[in-house]
Amino acid sequence: MDLRSYYDDHWTAAKEGEVDYSRLQLVLDFLSPGEHVLDSGCGPGFLAELLKQNGIDVVGTDVSRVGPERTRARGVEAQQVDLDTESLPFADGAFDAVIANSNLEHLFYMRRHVGECARCVRPGGKFIWLVPNVGHWRYRLWLLAGRFPTVAHGPTDDYHLRYTTAYEASKMITEAGLDIVRLRGHAGTWCGGLYPHVLVNRYTKRFFDPFYDVLVRLRPSLFGRYLCFYAVKEA
Repeated sequence: MDLRSYYDDHWTAAKEGEVDYSRLQLVLDFLSPGEHVLDSGCGPGFLAELLKQNGIDVVGTDVSRVGPERTRARGVEAQQVDLDTESLPFADGAFDAVIANSNLEHLFYMRRHVGECARCVRPGGKFIWLVPNVGHWRYRLWLLAGRFPTVAHGPTDDYHLRYTTAYEASKMITEAGLDIVRLRGHAGTWCGGLYPHVLVNRYTKRFFDPFYDVLVRLRPSLFGRYLCFYAVKEA
């Protein structure tokens, strides 16, 4: 598969602002104004623009040509890099923080890119990884029933190449030489097909969401649609 061409088409079709900003807030919560940050897999720059608006010095990379073009149009430096097969074009420890925002599941070599992100984090710096959670309770039940369905916009969206759980993602992070500080989850109850309709329809969702958010905070590995890892490199 030619990932560059595939994501050129994908990001060309992506509508402006079509992103869950409450999910991106998980990334922003762990950063501070003035930090030099790499958004690896920036896509069309929705997150990069949010970081810039909050005083963060951000640089983007993406496997596509269109993603960096749209990111640069927001006033953010960005370049095309084949994140699957090429090394990130930055020196060791070049950034205060490196972000992988829902992009590693789109690569063939997930573990390799985690290592590349870790390499570019300065000693004492941060790695923030937001990734779909295939250990979500609904998938566990489906597997017990002998099913593993494709769910649009869910962890098994048909354009995801790799799947991970909190346990396996944690192993990749520690193998890359980073220490996990915190794991948070995001419910993503807007994701049609992942949650039973009886819980998230127009009448029940406003009652279900506050209750479910408590479960996500208590057990992100089981209830989170997304996982957000905060890790640091030893100083």
